[in-house]
Parts: sequence; C-alpha cells; structure tokens
Amino acid sequence: MERQTDVVDKKLQEVVKQSLQDSSTWNSFASTVETEIRKILEEKCVINIIEKKPEQSETIELINKLISEYMDSMGYKLTNSMFKKELGTELKTNGYRKQMTSLLHLEDNDETIKLPLLAVLITMFKNNDGHNKEP
Repeated sequence: MERQTDVVDKKLQEVVKQSLQDSSTWNSFASTVETEIRKILEEKCVINIIEKKPEQSETIELINKLISEYMDSMGYKLTNSMFKKELGTELKTNGYRKQMTSLLHLEDNDETIKLPLLAVLITMFKNNDGHNKEP
C-alpha cells in the first residue's frame, strides 16, 4: 500500500516533468544528463562510446559538415554537440560555409545565405536542375 507521501511525490514528479516538457526544457535536461552519465562511464572505462574512426574522405567530411551546419541552424545544439562527439574527430568549422560552397560549386546569394547548405542542395535537386537557383 502506498503511503500518502509517495503519492504526493509521484504527482509532484509528474507535474515537474510535464512542466519541463511543455517549456521545451525536458529534452535539453535529459540530453545533458545523458551526456554527463556517458562521460562518467567513459572515464571509469565502463564503456567506450568514442571509438577511433577510420580516416574520413573529403566527401564524408563534407557530409558531416553539412549535417552539422543543418543541425546548428535548426537549433539542434545538443544533438549537434553529441554528433560531433560521436564523430571522434574535430570538425573544423572556421570558414566552413565558404569552403563547402566552393567544393559544391555553389554561390551564396541573399536567399541561400539564410538557409543551411543541405536545404539549398535539396531545393536544387527538387527543382531538378544542377544550377544554383534561389530556393
């Protein structure tokens, strides 16, 4: 039989969790806790999340940068942080936009500069041409 304090505690937990979910804080909180737990487990050699990845080709590195830029521009900061961590390599992002547009033979304009390059590329393919048109 549950005691009255246990019922109150459960209700309080539910209210707090719901409030955090409603304010979009829950995912950030949960992600931060998960990241910290993983760090502790890695430090204690219980798990090895970050494995040495094989050397990445220029294409794979470009894809990773496109994904990272997309997540960052869409507000997925925590997801992007975990993505970069799981890559096991440092994504060099200084001047990445200019570098990526050059590699992809794109030119930014007033419209495309507002969008992540992944969105620009998909828009181009949806328009079914190989030219850089405004999305």
